[in-house]
Amino acid sequence: MTFENEWAELRADAVTRTQLNGVPGGGAGGGPDLSSSAAKKRSAVSALEQHIEPDSQAAGRVADETSEAAARGFKDWATGAGISEALKGWRASVKSLQARLAADKAALSGTTRLFTGTDAGIAGQFSLLKPGGPGGGGPLTANPPFPSRVADY
Repeated sequence: MTFENEWAELRADAVTRTQLNGVPGGGAGGGPDLSSSAAKKRSAVSALEQHIEPDSQAAGRVADETSEAAARGFKDWATGAGISEALKGWRASVKSLQARLAADKAALSGTTRLFTGTDAGIAGQFSLLKPGGPGGGGPLTANPPFPSRVADY
């Protein structure tokens, strides 16, 4: 079974167990914390870059080397052809895994940039507020970028 087939089965199984009206564990107070932090995302990206991606590449190469040697040893037999065919599936699975890991790494990095950009945008909206009243004291009043001229009539 290739990685893609196994992954498709796992996704199909997860869809049948998905619950849209709550979170596992009872929700508020008893459920998992759905918040995230930039530090955890950076840590995950670092783990992907330093350990998970290189280790999975190395594991894929080791299996390639041993399978190629076995295929050469059995080249005149049907076993050699079978090993070669299995090796093609293995290589496709390793390539798919590497692509998935790269996509996860990019998504984690992109989420941090997205939240940072959103925070900066919201902070920029606060510059539209100016202190009201004489001498700059008093409550904040809105200073819209396009003031209405209704009061001029």
